[in-house]
Amino acid sequence: MKRRILGLLGAAFSTVLIVTTPASAHGTNDWVRTTQGAPAGWAHRTAKSYVGGVEQETDIYWQANGEVWIESKVWDRATDGYCAAVQIRYEISERPGQWAGHWHYRPVGGALDCAYLEPSPQYSHRWMARHATRSVAARACHADSSGRIIECEGKWH
Repeated sequence: MKRRILGLLGAAFSTVLIVTTPASAHGTNDWVRTTQGAPAGWAHRTAKSYVGGVEQETDIYWQANGEVWIESKVWDRATDGYCAAVQIRYEISERPGQWAGHWHYRPVGGALDCAYLEPSPQYSHRWMARHATRSVAARACHADSSGRIIECEGKWH
């Protein structure tokens, strides 16, 4: 009886860990590159931040039905050996009317600047969400030259 209770508790704890662990956006294929410019008439905001020599601006456009379009630009403002990158966080609807209940994270493809003191920013690709998406936020990050994120600011914008 004691083993059975411990086994059930262990299974319940494992389920909680699996449910609350954030999904990687790389494995979920949540975004598709687009050549479409910023959508006219959609709600819009620009998430901006500067931390540790990284400056980022991410334009986020959305509609009430969950369609989302984003584009980022980033500047490397320090000679610290890191590149500048942008990471986004968002939630998707896995089935109509049902939100995932956890965050997805992804670096914004193309937004990588390794050229300190280059006056113009490095623009990302333009991206459209494949699924209904909400609560998109962005933050500035340090990355290596291949775009792998090393560390990010703690605050989301």
